[in-house]
Amino acid sequence: MSESREEELENEEELENEEVVEESSEEASEELNEEADKVVEDEPAKPELSAEDQLTLERDVFHDKWMRAVAETDNVRKRSRKEVNDARRFAQAETLRSFLDVYDNFERALQSMPATDDENKAGGLREGVELIFQKFQGALKDRGAILIDVVDCEFDPNVHEAVGQLPREGVEPGMVIEVAQQGFKLGEMVLRPARVIVSS
Repeated sequence: MSESREEELENEEELENEEVVEESSEEASEELNEEADKVVEDEPAKPELSAEDQLTLERDVFHDKWMRAVAETDNVRKRSRKEVNDARRFAQAETLRSFLDVYDNFERALQSMPATDDENKAGGLREGVELIFQKFQGALKDRGAILIDVVDCEFDPNVHEAVGQLPREGVEPGMVIEVAQQGFKLGEMVLRPARVIVSS
């Protein structure tokens, strides 16, 4: 057999193989299309809404969105009001803290003064300082600063700071027996804990 004849036979075999591949791919694609058609046919058809039902649905959706927007606006308003109040309270607390040293100095001044003035000194010095101190205490109170209670009180680490312990007859351990420095609160916020001596 000549070489040209062999080449012709090989070419014919290749053409036949290509036709077989094309036929099989066409059959596969036809099967896929048929399956897709079956799936589409099997799906339940969605009923079309009437104009009235469609309007009702849209109304409900918009009403829900409106209610959510109103709730969010109310939450933002409450949150911003709380933040403003907190900022005001913290600013007020910082201002009051700066005056607590003045309070301590008034107390020290009164403790160092004698109970009665000598006739040679200017009359009524102690009374004058006491009056000023009372006015100062009133001003602190008017701005919300109140003294932390320490009289016959059990030690509370939230509002007290222990600076020492002493044994005391007839007093249970853990009770406040002396105040080294007064403490103050602004509402529930502690401006400065009271520095106290506790019974052991």
